[in-house]
Amino acid sequence: MSKQKLTILSINTRSGTSQKTGRAYTIREAQCILEQQSADAGTNIVVGVINLPEALAERQPGEYLAEFALAQGNGNDSGKLVPRIVSLVPFGQPKAKPAAGAMTA
Repeated sequence: MSKQKLTILSINTRSGTSQKTGRAYTIREAQCILEQQSADAGTNIVVGVINLPEALAERQPGEYLAEFALAQGNGNDSGKLVPRIVSLVPFGQPKAKPAAGAMTA
């Protein structure tokens, strides 16, 4: 799996009923800026759209450390390996500090 900085600018939600299966669907498309780091190329900026999984549906626009994995695509991507977000952790989140007086001798 790969971890990279992902800035979500906005999230567009589409929903409807599949003509093929008759099942309801909801797709959350995140418009993003991805910062990739490599030893050879340095920093590379990629702008695009990626679908957010149901487990991350409540995420709001902001900066995250995103963890990606490859998975089999659906629909137009059927038969292709496509990146999927498996984790989003707020980027640059301050670490918890011990409460005053919690020091041990």
